[in-house]
Amino acid sequence: MTKIYLIRHAESSGNTYRRAHGHFNGRITKNGHAQIRLLQERFKDIEIDAVYSSDLDRACTTVGAISEPRNLPIIKTEKLREVCMGAWEDNAWGDIEYREPEMIEKFGTDPASWFADGSEHYDNVIDRMYTELIEIGEKHDGKAVVAVSHGFAIRALTCMLLDVKSKEADKVPYCDNTAVALLNYEDGILKIEYHSDNSHLSDATSTFFKQSWWRKDAYKIKENLRFVLIDYIDEKIKSDLKIEEDLDIKDFDTCYLPHLVNNPVGLLGLKFVTDKIGLISSYYVKPEFKDKNYKEQLIGHAISMLRKTGRNICRVNVPAENAKEISFFEDLWFQTVSKNNDVTLLEFTHND
Repeated sequence: MTKIYLIRHAESSGNTYRRAHGHFNGRITKNGHAQIRLLQERFKDIEIDAVYSSDLDRACTTVGAISEPRNLPIIKTEKLREVCMGAWEDNAWGDIEYREPEMIEKFGTDPASWFADGSEHYDNVIDRMYTELIEIGEKHDGKAVVAVSHGFAIRALTCMLLDVKSKEADKVPYCDNTAVALLNYEDGILKIEYHSDNSHLSDATSTFFKQSWWRKDAYKIKENLRFVLIDYIDEKIKSDLKIEEDLDIKDFDTCYLPHLVNNPVGLLGLKFVTDKIGLISSYYVKPEFKDKNYKEQLIGHAISMLRKTGRNICRVNVPAENAKEISFFEDLWFQTVSKNNDVTLLEFTHND
């Protein structure tokens, strides 16, 4: 019998920015690295003979926690990738929910009926995952193997192995970041011993503990922002957002009004500095929403929108004395470019 530990990647930028990242190559967050350390501790006394991973960076980085201490090579394969989301890729989940409410529901409750332009079919995800894991099981007969994949792909395979039809997919929960499933392969048969086990995580490190979208009553709780492009900032907008400073749409090359469902909760203004560089010239969240995940969603949208215009560098100026805000951007992969007594200039570079 071959033991296959199937693990979801650690928390990444798509989870934090609340954007649809299927084949999009996101980065591991600060909390994701904490999850990886806990995953490494969980597996420290388990004998592992081979390590496989989706070829996407967030999966490869995660599996390093297991491969590196054992000096094992990471065998990368596209067959363990996340579902390709086609036209949804790197779009805000809030925008998708607003534009395509029926499809977003099918994505979670009947994924075989879900589609977006250019997306991968549910059955294909199952076929490639199952085929790859069967091959792994046969190749490493009697051994123990780790394979790192992604949330939708793992759930699809789990439904198939548990004989849960697509229309009943909501009976099988999504698994938390770095959650573990144990699959046993023997005589051509793949069975689940357990799945969705995140017992190595604390409440402080669990991604799911801090989010609600995956819960059965998630429709009652809205946490994903949608972004409305605007061409004016009038007194009503300022009043609704409780903005006291004098802002003019002319201050920005493009400006967004982030909404929670139909309620504006902030403002995002971008400037085009050069053909390759953009600047977050204004980012604002209403005081009552500052302790939520909304500011991260604003920054994620800024980076994405600039990248889609060909600007792979995103900059922001932060008051030099505001160490907390500087740390916030550093946690989102920004690095200091320059600083003086008044301002620290930070920069995010998208290399893909």
